[in-house]
Amino acid sequence: MAESDEEVLARGFKRIELNDPDAMSTIAMAYGHGRLGLPMDQAKCIDLLRQSADLGCSTAQFQLGIFHYNGNMGLQRNEEEALKYYKKAAEGGYLVSRHNLGSTAAGHGDFVAAMRHWRLAASGGLKISMENLIVCFEDGLLFHGDLSKTLQVFYHSRAEMKSEDRDRYIEHLKETGE
Repeated sequence: MAESDEEVLARGFKRIELNDPDAMSTIAMAYGHGRLGLPMDQAKCIDLLRQSADLGCSTAQFQLGIFHYNGNMGLQRNEEEALKYYKKAAEGGYLVSRHNLGSTAAGHGDFVAAMRHWRLAASGGLKISMENLIVCFEDGLLFHGDLSKTLQVFYHSRAEMKSEDRDRYIEHLKETGE
């Protein structure tokens, strides 16, 4: 049975008291967007995200990177701060953050660094990074052997993400409407 917003919030705040970084990140975003019945409070959002990021939550680190990069949620646009948070999130295994590091490097004309980041993200199964590497190959920036190795690891990673049990469960959810 689905939980009410009040139940989700009560559990979330209880977990925050126990310094749960994932709960902090979730409740932060609820404040940031005024969800779950919470008032929109950008300052509270950023405060909770920073606490969560300090506790090592890569989701919060990534989100702070996004907010700094775009100048959202009451923060000034600050690429240096954004990159700091992207790097922390990437070190924690957050693939989209690794991809964003590559995109930022490419934007500054450093395609060697960009391709390094994209190869790492693609090796974890991130499709958009693999697509960027194919463009680099087509533009003559990436050798065939390097692309081939990355494609092998990419497909292996994607195959590991598949699960017959998961697919059956998703089908069950679709059938039952849960």
